[in-house]
Amino acid sequence: MTDSPGRPDPDPELGPGIEAGPEHESPIISSAALAVERLVPRAAGTRQASVLPGVDNHVVRVWGTGVDVVVRTPRDTRAPDTYPGERWAADHARRHGVATPRVLACSQGGPGEAPVMIVEHVASLPSERDPWDDLGRLAAALAEVPVAGASGIAAADHVPAAGPVPDALLTRFGPDLPEAWRAHLRYGLDSLVPGDRLLDLGVYTERRRGPLRAALEQLAAESAGWRHGLVHGDLAPRNLVPRGDDDPVLIDWGTARTGPVPWLELDAVHRWSALEGLVAPDELRRFAGGLGVDLDAALPTLRRLALLHHLDLVRWALERRPGRLAREVEEARRAVTLLLP
Repeated sequence: MTDSPGRPDPDPELGPGIEAGPEHESPIISSAALAVERLVPRAAGTRQASVLPGVDNHVVRVWGTGVDVVVRTPRDTRAPDTYPGERWAADHARRHGVATPRVLACSQGGPGEAPVMIVEHVASLPSERDPWDDLGRLAAALAEVPVAGASGIAAADHVPAAGPVPDALLTRFGPDLPEAWRAHLRYGLDSLVPGDRLLDLGVYTERRRGPLRAALEQLAAESAGWRHGLVHGDLAPRNLVPRGDDDPVLIDWGTARTGPVPWLELDAVHRWSALEGLVAPDELRRFAGGLGVDLDAALPTLRRLALLHHLDLVRWALERRPGRLAREVEEARRAVTLLLP
């Protein structure tokens, strides 16, 4: 990227960042700009760029004449390439009426090359809308998106199919979403037996094994008629781009998956509120209101979902992420203490 008197003025929307130019050139910006030149057909001419916040990804906005995009590359190049699944989820949701940026390109990584995902940049506009109400409405809209392998949702005849659900969006229990959820619950129940490793870790005591089993059995009974479909997994204000009086745009599909809808969306926000204190009780209530859910009636179910979630995370850490085990054990102990009657 080269400096030029004819390049666009810096974008005041960006805030702090690294602006491209001879004095601020960086490998991240350079690789993002090269990816845009290679993968976005209309991209040409000089560019400006700014590094944006990102936890698991390097995120760079690149803009200039005829192009304004966000480029994402994983920080850990050894991690599996999740971008094809993200693209499917975002495209599928957009095709069915959920406002989300268009994915312009995905490129698989190779030797010495990281995967790349390029999406259109959506400019924010000042808005007086309540983000938590909007997030609840988006959760309701996502619950209506038809997904192959789900039950209880009819596809619209005029909307073209997006193809099979990528494996990255499925659980290890298979592509039949209702059966996968039943198998998930059976796994949770079958693990709550004498000699369970979570007993030795102090996640719960033998005295609490019976109440935990009762909670999961109740969850299995009440979820028997739930619908299943596409889950965003991170419905938080940071992933909304406000658009004035219009509906906001939902971004960042890196946590997308399939499962019970809208329960998994509500479960995440409930845990952020009840266990982590990241969401105020009133914000949780406004989210549920936008979703059209009676929060007081839903709370017992949400507590059971949170217990299942934290038990699962400990078992996952035992099998695949031993470095995360101490953290997950501590959080699961806290969930059992706070949420189990």
